[in-house]
Amino acid sequence: MDEICESVPSQKGAGKLCVRGYLMVKDKCVGNIYYWCCERKKSLCCKGRAISKLSDGHHYLAKFVEHNHSPWLSAASISMIMDGVKKQARETRDLPCQIIQSCTTSAPLHVAAVLPSNEAIWQRIKRARSAQRPVEPKTLADINVPMDLRVTSGGEMFLIKDKRVGENGFLMFTTKADVQKLAVSSFWIMDGTFKTVPKVFYQFYTIHAPVVHGSLRTFPLVYVVMTGKSRAIYESVFEELVAFSEENELSLNPAI
Repeated sequence: MDEICESVPSQKGAGKLCVRGYLMVKDKCVGNIYYWCCERKKSLCCKGRAISKLSDGHHYLAKFVEHNHSPWLSAASISMIMDGVKKQARETRDLPCQIIQSCTTSAPLHVAAVLPSNEAIWQRIKRARSAQRPVEPKTLADINVPMDLRVTSGGEMFLIKDKRVGENGFLMFTTKADVQKLAVSSFWIMDGTFKTVPKVFYQFYTIHAPVVHGSLRTFPLVYVVMTGKSRAIYESVFEELVAFSEENELSLNPAI
Protein backbone atom coordinates (compact mmCIF):
# COMPACT_ATOMS: atom_id res chain seq x y z
CA MET A 1 0.00 0.00 0.00
CA ASP A 2 2.65 2.52 -1.09
CA GLU A 3 0.99 4.02 -4.19
CA ILE A 4 -0.02 7.58 -3.31
CA CYS A 5 -2.87 9.15 -5.27
CA GLU A 6 -2.91 12.88 -5.92
CA SER A 7 -5.80 14.97 -4.61
CA VAL A 8 -6.96 17.56 -7.11
CA PRO A 9 -9.53 20.36 -6.75
CA SER A 10 -12.87 20.19 -8.52
CA GLN A 11 -15.09 22.94 -9.94
CA LYS A 12 -17.56 22.47 -7.09
CA GLY A 13 -14.83 22.47 -4.45
CA ALA A 14 -15.46 18.90 -3.29
CA GLY A 15 -12.10 17.58 -4.47
CA LYS A 16 -11.23 14.63 -6.66
CA LEU A 17 -8.59 11.94 -6.66
CA CYS A 18 -6.26 11.23 -9.56
CA VAL A 19 -5.69 7.48 -9.72
CA ARG A 20 -3.34 6.26 -12.46
CA GLY A 21 -4.38 9.08 -14.77
CA TYR A 22 -8.11 8.80 -14.06
CA LEU A 23 -10.09 11.41 -12.15
CA MET A 24 -12.29 9.89 -9.47
CA VAL A 25 -15.09 11.45 -7.45
CA LYS A 26 -15.88 10.43 -3.89
CA ASP A 27 -18.71 7.95 -3.49
CA LYS A 28 -18.52 7.56 0.29
CA CYS A 29 -16.08 7.18 3.15
CA VAL A 30 -16.04 4.98 6.23
CA GLY A 31 -13.56 6.23 8.77
CA ASN A 32 -10.32 6.73 6.86
CA ILE A 33 -11.35 4.44 4.00
CA TYR A 34 -12.55 6.30 0.89
CA TYR A 35 -14.54 4.82 -1.97
CA TRP A 36 -14.26 6.46 -5.39
CA CYS A 37 -15.97 6.13 -8.75
CA CYS A 38 -14.95 7.40 -12.18
CA GLU A 39 -16.00 10.97 -12.98
CA ARG A 40 -17.23 9.60 -16.32
CA LYS A 41 -19.49 7.07 -14.66
CA LYS A 42 -22.59 8.59 -16.25
CA SER A 43 -21.23 9.97 -19.52
CA LEU A 44 -19.35 6.78 -20.49
CA CYS A 45 -21.08 4.26 -18.22
CA CYS A 46 -17.64 3.61 -16.76
CA LYS A 47 -17.50 1.18 -13.84
CA GLY A 48 -13.97 2.11 -12.84
CA ARG A 49 -13.60 2.36 -9.08
CA ALA A 50 -10.93 2.79 -6.45
CA ILE A 51 -10.55 2.48 -2.71
CA SER A 52 -8.01 4.55 -0.82
CA LYS A 53 -6.85 4.78 2.76
CA LEU A 54 -6.19 8.23 4.16
CA SER A 55 -3.07 8.35 6.32
CA ASP A 56 -0.99 11.40 7.31
CA GLY A 57 -2.88 13.53 4.78
CA HIS A 58 -2.18 11.20 1.84
CA HIS A 59 -4.49 8.84 -0.01
CA TYR A 60 -2.87 5.42 -0.41
CA LEU A 61 -4.38 3.21 -3.10
CA ALA A 62 -5.88 0.03 -1.64
CA LYS A 63 -7.87 -1.26 -4.63
CA PHE A 64 -8.26 -0.31 -8.27
CA VAL A 65 -10.95 -1.47 -10.72
CA GLU A 66 -10.15 -0.94 -14.41
CA HIS A 67 -12.01 1.65 -16.50
CA ASN A 68 -13.62 1.21 -19.91
CA HIS A 69 -11.69 4.14 -21.43
CA SER A 70 -8.15 5.45 -21.59
CA PRO A 71 -6.75 7.67 -18.84
CA TRP A 72 -6.49 11.40 -19.41
CA LEU A 73 -2.99 12.09 -18.15
CA SER A 74 -3.37 15.87 -18.29
CA ALA A 75 -6.58 15.95 -16.26
CA ALA A 76 -4.93 16.52 -12.88
CA SER A 77 -2.73 19.31 -14.23
CA ILE A 78 -5.70 21.02 -15.85
CA SER A 79 -7.70 20.82 -12.61
CA MET A 80 -4.81 22.39 -10.69
CA ILE A 81 -4.51 25.21 -13.22
CA MET A 82 -8.24 25.90 -13.17
CA ASP A 83 -8.21 25.93 -9.37
CA GLY A 84 -5.42 28.51 -9.52
CA VAL A 85 -7.53 30.59 -11.90
CA LYS A 86 -10.49 30.56 -9.51
CA LYS A 87 -8.32 31.34 -6.49
CA GLN A 88 -6.68 34.33 -8.21
CA ALA A 89 -10.09 35.54 -9.41
CA ARG A 90 -11.47 35.45 -5.86
CA GLU A 91 -8.44 36.96 -4.12
CA THR A 92 -7.34 39.69 -6.56
CA ARG A 93 -8.79 42.37 -8.80
CA ASP A 94 -6.60 41.34 -11.71
CA LEU A 95 -8.12 41.53 -15.18
CA PRO A 96 -9.25 38.19 -16.66
CA CYS A 97 -6.51 38.40 -19.30
CA GLN A 98 -3.91 38.85 -16.54
CA ILE A 99 -5.24 35.87 -14.61
CA ILE A 100 -5.27 33.67 -17.70
CA GLN A 101 -1.71 34.63 -18.58
CA SER A 102 -0.47 34.19 -15.01
CA CYS A 103 -2.00 30.74 -14.57
CA THR A 104 -1.44 29.18 -18.00
CA THR A 105 1.87 30.43 -19.40
CA SER A 106 3.95 27.95 -17.38
CA ALA A 107 1.84 24.93 -18.38
CA PRO A 108 3.75 22.23 -20.31
CA LEU A 109 2.96 22.14 -24.01
CA HIS A 110 1.02 18.88 -23.79
CA VAL A 111 -1.19 20.41 -21.07
CA ALA A 112 -1.54 23.82 -22.73
CA ALA A 113 -2.79 22.12 -25.89
CA VAL A 114 -5.85 20.72 -24.09
CA LEU A 115 -6.67 23.60 -21.74
CA PRO A 116 -10.15 25.14 -22.03
CA SER A 117 -10.40 28.09 -24.40
CA ASN A 118 -9.73 31.59 -23.11
CA GLU A 119 -13.46 32.31 -23.38
CA ALA A 120 -14.28 29.27 -21.22
CA ILE A 121 -11.66 30.30 -18.64
CA TRP A 122 -13.04 33.85 -18.66
CA GLN A 123 -16.49 32.45 -17.83
CA ARG A 124 -15.03 30.54 -14.87
CA ILE A 125 -13.42 33.74 -13.61
CA LYS A 126 -16.77 35.51 -13.94
CA ARG A 127 -18.58 32.75 -12.02
CA ALA A 128 -15.94 32.70 -9.27
CA ARG A 129 -16.30 36.43 -8.72
CA SER A 130 -20.09 36.40 -9.00
CA ALA A 131 -20.29 33.80 -6.25
CA GLN A 132 -18.56 36.21 -3.86
CA ARG A 133 -20.83 39.13 -4.55
CA PRO A 134 -23.70 39.80 -2.14
CA VAL A 135 -27.24 39.09 -3.26
CA GLU A 136 -28.58 41.89 -5.45
CA PRO A 137 -30.73 44.20 -3.28
CA LYS A 138 -34.43 44.48 -4.04
CA THR A 139 -34.98 47.91 -2.50
CA LEU A 140 -32.85 50.99 -1.94
CA ALA A 141 -33.02 50.33 1.80
CA ASP A 142 -31.31 46.96 1.27
CA ILE A 143 -28.18 48.58 -0.14
CA ASN A 144 -25.20 48.69 2.20
CA VAL A 145 -21.96 49.29 0.31
CA PRO A 146 -19.15 47.26 1.96
CA MET A 147 -16.34 49.34 3.44
CA ASP A 148 -13.74 47.91 1.04
CA LEU A 149 -15.82 49.18 -1.91
CA ARG A 150 -16.16 52.67 -0.47
CA VAL A 151 -12.47 53.37 -0.99
CA THR A 152 -9.99 52.86 -3.82
CA SER A 153 -7.25 50.23 -3.72
CA GLY A 154 -5.00 53.03 -2.44
CA GLY A 155 -7.33 53.82 0.46
CA GLU A 156 -8.74 57.08 -0.95
CA MET A 157 -12.44 57.84 -0.43
CA PHE A 158 -14.44 56.67 -3.46
CA LEU A 159 -18.10 56.69 -2.37
CA ILE A 160 -18.43 60.42 -1.76
CA LYS A 161 -22.22 60.62 -1.45
CA ASP A 162 -25.00 58.22 -0.53
CA LYS A 163 -28.20 60.26 -0.73
CA ARG A 164 -31.61 58.67 -0.19
CA VAL A 165 -35.10 60.05 0.25
CA GLY A 166 -37.54 57.17 0.57
CA GLU A 167 -37.16 55.02 -2.54
CA ASN A 168 -35.32 57.73 -4.46
CA GLY A 169 -31.70 58.72 -4.36
CA PHE A 170 -28.26 58.08 -5.77
CA LEU A 171 -24.75 56.87 -4.96
CA MET A 172 -21.88 58.98 -6.28
CA PHE A 173 -18.38 57.61 -6.75
CA THR A 174 -15.28 59.67 -7.51
CA THR A 175 -12.03 60.75 -5.88
CA LYS A 176 -10.43 64.05 -5.00
CA ALA A 177 -7.80 63.41 -7.67
CA ASP A 178 -10.46 62.88 -10.35
CA VAL A 179 -12.39 65.98 -9.30
CA GLN A 180 -9.12 67.91 -9.60
CA LYS A 181 -8.99 66.76 -13.22
CA LEU A 182 -12.57 67.96 -13.71
CA ALA A 183 -11.66 71.32 -12.24
CA VAL A 184 -8.99 72.00 -14.86
CA SER A 185 -10.87 70.51 -17.82
CA SER A 186 -12.17 72.84 -20.51
CA PHE A 187 -15.22 70.67 -21.20
CA TRP A 188 -17.20 67.76 -19.76
CA ILE A 189 -19.24 65.06 -21.43
CA MET A 190 -22.14 63.44 -19.58
CA ASP A 191 -23.51 60.02 -20.46
CA GLY A 192 -26.21 57.77 -19.07
CA THR A 193 -26.84 54.08 -19.63
CA PHE A 194 -29.89 52.12 -18.53
CA LYS A 195 -28.98 48.49 -19.22
CA THR A 196 -26.05 47.83 -16.87
CA VAL A 197 -27.43 48.85 -13.49
CA PRO A 198 -29.00 46.80 -10.67
CA LYS A 199 -32.79 46.70 -10.81
CA VAL A 200 -33.03 49.03 -7.82
CA PHE A 201 -31.60 51.86 -9.91
CA TYR A 202 -32.79 53.50 -13.11
CA GLN A 203 -29.54 54.55 -14.73
CA PHE A 204 -25.76 54.64 -14.49
CA TYR A 205 -24.64 58.22 -15.09
CA THR A 206 -21.04 59.23 -15.78
CA ILE A 207 -19.15 62.48 -16.23
CA HIS A 208 -16.19 62.39 -18.60
CA ALA A 209 -13.44 64.94 -19.24
CA PRO A 210 -10.03 65.10 -20.93
CA VAL A 211 -7.11 64.41 -18.59
CA VAL A 212 -4.20 65.22 -20.93
CA HIS A 213 -3.64 68.86 -21.88
CA GLY A 214 -4.41 69.51 -25.53
CA SER A 215 -6.12 66.14 -26.02
CA LEU A 216 -9.79 65.66 -26.86
CA ARG A 217 -9.83 62.10 -25.54
CA THR A 218 -12.01 61.86 -22.44
CA PHE A 219 -12.13 59.48 -19.48
CA PRO A 220 -14.89 58.80 -16.93
CA LEU A 221 -14.16 60.64 -13.68
CA VAL A 222 -17.48 60.60 -11.81
CA TYR A 223 -19.86 57.63 -11.55
CA VAL A 224 -23.43 57.89 -10.29
CA VAL A 225 -26.13 55.24 -9.95
CA MET A 226 -29.52 56.95 -9.84
CA THR A 227 -33.09 55.86 -9.19
CA GLY A 228 -34.53 58.23 -11.82
CA LYS A 229 -33.85 60.99 -14.30
CA SER A 230 -35.93 63.87 -13.00
CA ARG A 231 -34.59 67.40 -13.04
CA ALA A 232 -34.57 67.39 -9.25
CA ILE A 233 -32.28 64.37 -9.00
CA TYR A 234 -29.88 65.76 -11.62
CA GLU A 235 -29.71 69.06 -9.75
CA SER A 236 -29.05 67.20 -6.52
CA VAL A 237 -26.21 65.23 -8.14
CA PHE A 238 -24.45 68.37 -9.31
CA GLU A 239 -25.08 70.18 -6.03
CA GLU A 240 -23.36 67.35 -4.16
CA LEU A 241 -20.50 67.26 -6.67
CA VAL A 242 -19.95 71.01 -6.25
CA ALA A 243 -20.14 70.65 -2.47
CA PHE A 244 -17.48 67.93 -2.54
CA SER A 245 -15.23 70.07 -4.72
CA GLU A 246 -15.61 73.07 -2.41
CA GLU A 247 -14.79 70.89 0.61
CA ASN A 248 -11.52 70.10 -1.16
CA GLU A 249 -10.92 73.74 -2.18
CA LEU A 250 -11.62 73.10 -5.86
CA SER A 251 -13.73 75.10 -8.29
CA LEU A 252 -15.79 73.43 -11.00
CA ASN A 253 -16.49 75.73 -13.92
CA PRO A 254 -16.09 74.08 -17.34
CA ALA A 255 -16.25 76.31 -20.39
CA ILE A 256 -18.52 73.80 -22.14
